[in-house]
Amino acid sequence: MNDCYFMELALAEAYKGKGKTLPNPAVGAVVVREGRVVATGYHEAPGRPHAEAVALERAGDKAKGATLYVTLEPCNHYGRTPPCTEKIIASGVKRVVVGLRDPNPVASGGIERLRGAGIEVTVGVLKERCFELVEDFLTLVTCGRSFLHLKLASTLDGATADRDGRSKWITGGEARRLVHRLRSYHNAVMVGIGTVLADDPLLTVREFPVEKQPIAVVVDPSLKLPVNCRLVKERAAELVVVTAQESLLSYKASLLQDLGVRLLPVFGGEGRLDLEEALNGLKEEFSVYSLLCEGGARLAGSLLVQGLVDRLSLFYAPKALGGRDFVPIFGCESRSLEEAFNFWLFECGKVGSDALLKLYSRELEMLYRRL
Repeated sequence: MNDCYFMELALAEAYKGKGKTLPNPAVGAVVVREGRVVATGYHEAPGRPHAEAVALERAGDKAKGATLYVTLEPCNHYGRTPPCTEKIIASGVKRVVVGLRDPNPVASGGIERLRGAGIEVTVGVLKERCFELVEDFLTLVTCGRSFLHLKLASTLDGATADRDGRSKWITGGEARRLVHRLRSYHNAVMVGIGTVLADDPLLTVREFPVEKQPIAVVVDPSLKLPVNCRLVKERAAELVVVTAQESLLSYKASLLQDLGVRLLPVFGGEGRLDLEEALNGLKEEFSVYSLLCEGGARLAGSLLVQGLVDRLSLFYAPKALGGRDFVPIFGCESRSLEEAFNFWLFECGKVGSDALLKLYSRELEMLYRRL
């Protein structure tokens, strides 16, 4: 029970850096001696000291004989910073509690190095929580592409809007507040052009203070984006529009670029874009390593069909619309049970009056089982 309590503190430290550390993982550390916390630390940004180094530096001589709690396996290699394992060994810590093993072959081996130095190591405390913390980093190092988190809200019967196309508000205030927190954890927030035309969103974090707003990404094959929408008028410099290659030749493309909007052309056909190419372009050109996609239904369906959804967060409001005249939650062709999109049900919970299902791709499930 003490291990879980102190790992919770380490997780709280790690989340202070969540969304700021990519392509590095968010990590938290706590130094405990004789049942009392003597120091804490977290990884603030790439190139900055790792969480373990920060906590041990703050602990000083009090680290001798203490227990170090860390959410991710300490690194065992020279990168921008020296190996954390050597700092831990030199500090005199007698025990290390690790939440999750590091799948990165470059940095792994820390647990074995510590045990070889005579330090007791416990692995897997609050493993699920530590896994969720670094879901983006895990996708980067194992799949080689940006992490895609799809968020959808619907009624119990799967409607994302009513018969008049209205979607405000399906879920309650607590759920919407959580979505703003999720936005703060990602480099970018992505929507389809339908959402922009219907809601005229800003796609900013408004419920929590942030050092930097996430980039706004709009998937818009034919460049229907209005030049007088709020994203163009207020966030042009932070806006990337994913569009078809042929759309670059249009007058609209020149107009948007003159207004400061950045265009990312990708290949496609029959009204569908190659979204994997888009993710790679966002990563290489704009350093977007983690995206929160907030729909709409057609974009959600395209991401599913192209196998790009790493995490799916489904908010269900305790209400139903009935009938057939509503927008379905996934805008793609129906499939047989054998062809169904399969996910790993990670957690079921309650957010205010709404239900929340957290699901991961089967690929990330298999990774979790190995760690």
